[in-house]
Amino acid sequence: MISTDSEIIDIFRDQIKIEQTTLNKLVILEEEAKETAVRLCFMDLRLDTWKHVKFLEGMIELLNTTPCDEWSAKVGRYAGRVKLERELEGLKSNESEMIKLLDNALDKIEDPIARLLLEHMKEEERSHHDDLEKLVTLIKQAPLQSKKGEKGSDIVCDTD
Repeated sequence: MISTDSEIIDIFRDQIKIEQTTLNKLVILEEEAKETAVRLCFMDLRLDTWKHVKFLEGMIELLNTTPCDEWSAKVGRYAGRVKLERELEGLKSNESEMIKLLDNALDKIEDPIARLLLEHMKEEERSHHDDLEKLVTLIKQAPLQSKKGEKGSDIVCDTD
């Protein structure tokens, strides 16, 4: 592993500790909240924080994983990319429908707290749609192997 990767992993581990502390606090705050709007705010923060923990754990896995030169590893990565692209088309369609439904609800809701919460949800759906499309493009452009070996087709495996 490159020393820069090691430094990044250390940063991610530190962030996970803070995220986990925040997550534990948000669980308690959500459970204690009596008012629905307050509980919804804590729930939204809790779910985002949980997502951040899982995402950072995945980033550490990504930086630590160097598959060996096996045909199945290459095929698996290729198949995963094809599946990602196909599945995201359906998910993007669902997110577009969710945005339409949220627009319909927002046209009818006057409560400022409910409006703000729903507008936040709508913006998340819109950003998911845009970000996922960009991510698929980047993943498709990335090489099927993370590092070049001596023959140009080898995948160098860490011996650690």
